[in-house]
Amino acid sequence: MFLAVLLTWPMAARLGSAGRIDSGDARHGIWNVAWVAHALTTRPASLFDANIFYPHLGTLAYSEANIVAGVVAAPVWVATKNPYAAFNTVVLVAFAGAALSAFLLVRVLGGSRFGATIAGLIYGFSPYMFAHIPHIQLLMTFGPALSMAAMHHFTKAPSVRRGLLLGLALALTGLACAYYGIFAGLATGVGLVWDLVVHRRLRDARFWAGVAVAATVVLLIVGPFFIPYLSVRDAGFERSLNEARVHSTNFGAYFASAVVVHRWMLDLMERWGLDRWTEVLFPGFLAIGLAILAIVVATRSRRGLPAEAATEGDDSRRRVTLYIAIALLAFWASLGPAGGLYTWLYHVVPAFSFLRAPVRFGVLVLLAIAVLAGFGATWLERNRAGALEHQRALRTTLQAALIAVALIESYVGPLQLTAAPPLAQAYRQLAALPRAPVAEFPFYAGSFDRHRHTDYMLASTFHWQPLINGYSDHMPEDFFDALPALQTFPSAEAFEVLRAKQVRWVVVHFDAYPPEVGPALRPQLMAMTDRLRVAVDEYPISLYEVIWPTPQSAARRP
Repeated sequence: MFLAVLLTWPMAARLGSAGRIDSGDARHGIWNVAWVAHALTTRPASLFDANIFYPHLGTLAYSEANIVAGVVAAPVWVATKNPYAAFNTVVLVAFAGAALSAFLLVRVLGGSRFGATIAGLIYGFSPYMFAHIPHIQLLMTFGPALSMAAMHHFTKAPSVRRGLLLGLALALTGLACAYYGIFAGLATGVGLVWDLVVHRRLRDARFWAGVAVAATVVLLIVGPFFIPYLSVRDAGFERSLNEARVHSTNFGAYFASAVVVHRWMLDLMERWGLDRWTEVLFPGFLAIGLAILAIVVATRSRRGLPAEAATEGDDSRRRVTLYIAIALLAFWASLGPAGGLYTWLYHVVPAFSFLRAPVRFGVLVLLAIAVLAGFGATWLERNRAGALEHQRALRTTLQAALIAVALIESYVGPLQLTAAPPLAQAYRQLAALPRAPVAEFPFYAGSFDRHRHTDYMLASTFHWQPLINGYSDHMPEDFFDALPALQTFPSAEAFEVLRAKQVRWVVVHFDAYPPEVGPALRPQLMAMTDRLRVAVDEYPISLYEVIWPTPQSAARRP
């Protein structure tokens, strides 16, 4: 955790007062984590009925649910009711968790503590992680590493108990990030098939019993959380292969990195016209060098070795070969439909209809490289530094130097955080008012500014009133149907939509309108005394209660 705080500085120092709120995805993530933490600690049965797109239910399933992130954030949320503190805490835990899981994986595979430490630093603090701080679900990279560790723990001595642990690891991964749950399932599947063939377990009842238990545990735990997504799919939400083509790996992805000592690479790529990349997947020079070392060592000839050493060499070669295979298969899948493998998986694996970014298979490539690097560092320690046992200072220097290089290749500089905006009086007042649907204006409709509904969603974490506004991967059809009328607020057509959605409270951001519109709108609304009652009259944000000729029914949900 200390390294997570150090390498993401000044996030810990500004835990509740700043964050990455410079994009729609970032604001959506903060709202998402806060909602899950809020729902789990108040009305867990209504978890998926998030406060957006009123009157629709199950709206949390319109994008990644982030269940694990919400669970991690819950204690901080209960203590502070601060969405920034909740989100930033999860970010710090995610970095530490990824490093710890990679460490555990290499240790389970027989690597030394030093080798596992190097793997943890490479994987847990990769350029990929820093590139996705706004995307909390993509920071949950602990999942694939933990699942693979559980899989290897199982294959060492198959049993029902170890199968249970494997199932729990896979379920936790799936609840942390759907992408990584699917990736971990495929990677552990490859590992289990590999073990089945290598150790001839076709008739091993304990192996099959453990696998059955693992699969059952995953279905029982993840299944209830997956059901809401089936309803969304039935409503027409599916990812096409055309979308997957747009979000597939390109050449620049595996050379992109924002780490300080790698930035010359970005300049070079720009000079060569390769400055367009679909992901940030460069693993680092140390990782590549140690991984190559592990491969070279594992493929050395066995001739002249004692039987015990030859057996150990076979095991090492098998481990290295498995992770080379995982890296190659993941890279192949990351190419998307153009590579062929992703298209086959899309048609065979039902859950692939929810995915749109094959490039994220690159996480498995990074994990495989980190594991191989851990093997390489272990070999250095045991066969080079270990030979210098009488020269402990030299051995310690070698270890310290590699750790220092790993840390240098993880440093992106101080994180650029945005100060949390002051909470407007309109939102403070909403928190104290009766629960009823809220509409916020301007009602963004264009494809380039629709993400600005996340400003309203983020502000709603301070009052949790239901919003007719919203932004997500999936957006209901009637939301788009209502856009033309709501853009004309305060027209009669807009009020008809508000009435249909039972809106009681209206928040208006005058400074978000064009300069020629905002100043004139405020006195216009003040004059509409038959339609609007002023609750908070402030510039730039005012709050109004809508006056209807007949009493409105109470909101159907909080």
